Amino acid sequence: MRKIAFKFMIMSALALFLSSCSDSDDPTPDPTPDPTPTLEEEKVYHITARFDGDDASVYMAGVKNLDEGSLTFEGNGYALNPVRSARVFTDEEGWIYVYDYGGGYLTKFSWTDGSYTKEKELYMPPVMGGVAHVRPWKINEESILIHNIITEDDATNAVGKRAIMYVTRVHIPLVAIADVTVDTLSVTDWDIDEGAYVSRIDAPTILGDKIYYGVRRSTTDNTVTATGMHALVLDYPSLTNLKYIRTELGDGSTNGYRGGNMHAIDGYVYQANGDDPATIVRLKDGMYDESWSFDVSGTLGEGFSTNNWYHAGDGICYMSAKFTAEEDANNSWGVVRIDINNKTATKMNVPTSDLRAYQHGVVKDGKFYMAICPITGQTDTGEVDGRGNPIILTSSDDPRVYIFDIASEDPDAFTTGLTLDKGNIFIEGIF
Repeated sequence: MRKIAFKFMIMSALALFLSSCSDSDDPTPDPTPDPTPTLEEEKVYHITARFDGDDASVYMAGVKNLDEGSLTFEGNGYALNPVRSARVFTDEEGWIYVYDYGGGYLTKFSWTDGSYTKEKELYMPPVMGGVAHVRPWKINEESILIHNIITEDDATNAVGKRAIMYVTRVHIPLVAIADVTVDTLSVTDWDIDEGAYVSRIDAPTILGDKIYYGVRRSTTDNTVTATGMHALVLDYPSLTNLKYIRTELGDGSTNGYRGGNMHAIDGYVYQANGDDPATIVRLKDGMYDESWSFDVSGTLGEGFSTNNWYHAGDGICYMSAKFTAEEDANNSWGVVRIDINNKTATKMNVPTSDLRAYQHGVVKDGKFYMAICPITGQTDTGEVDGRGNPIILTSSDDPRVYIFDIASEDPDAFTTGLTLDKGNIFIEGIF
């Protein structure tokens, strides 16, 4: 394997960035942390929704009770209005963090008595290779990682592409840059064989002294299908010693899409692919465990793929599942409960919907909460979004929060709770 790798800190760019930022986006740590926001005794959950089929029309509203009642976004909540899409995280202190994908700002909000206040924002492109379309992930209560792959033509290697990995660690709740890492990935034998290169990363997951990233690979020849499952592994917290690894126990991208696609459970990192058959593999000590895999589609007896899944505790997970045989493209997604430890899979009897871009659910009191919005119709507006794609008004019927009993593998082990707006709405997550 011919290896091309180097590690450096882009200190000159960072120094320029630090000297030129305004107070509102100053990445230097504050002398003292921001005060903890005034919080109600009862936990507040934040729900985001996209309207009118437009990634740039996103609203966020807070609610204390997910088990009953209703929530409307009409005249309520906060209009995030990202350039393209909003990625949301919360922490145990009650702060809300929103990354504007395409706009480049990581913003911290507080919530008090039903109102959101913008507390601080940080502009990321200067330390991300000038790119605003980068991906964030909250890895713990101290850090959010902002990461991206930039590819460049490179005639010096057999693939003809060079993939450069950018990772910036942001302190929370300060919202201040801790460090910046830039690495060039190795050109591997498997990439040369398939004419493939790493084009996207996401879903970083920490286990011990390693951090693992899921990977999407692209090929220089669109007629070629990239095989295998892959990960990038770095030492943590130093973010050094980058390794690019592969297993042939499954095929497909492992980066997920907006939600999580890897989870640390009982001493292993479990990783799913993005193809049918849905397959889970696991990693430990910077390597794939070649003795273990879980054919989830085969166990279920039905073909599906997944891009986001959620660990509810004790190895019980809920997968956003795109069923291959489903004829209605708008409602081809369901929910599959899996037990990692016992390798079981159950298709839950919930309405089909579109969960491709769904980001997050929450766990409380032995239950897993997520929102499901069945689609009843679509209308082409004749307009296009910022990417030139047609804006389609999607009508949803009976959007609700579904409450799954984690302890039960019965396909009907759920109830419904909070009701949400009907109409041109898609719930992106509960945070």
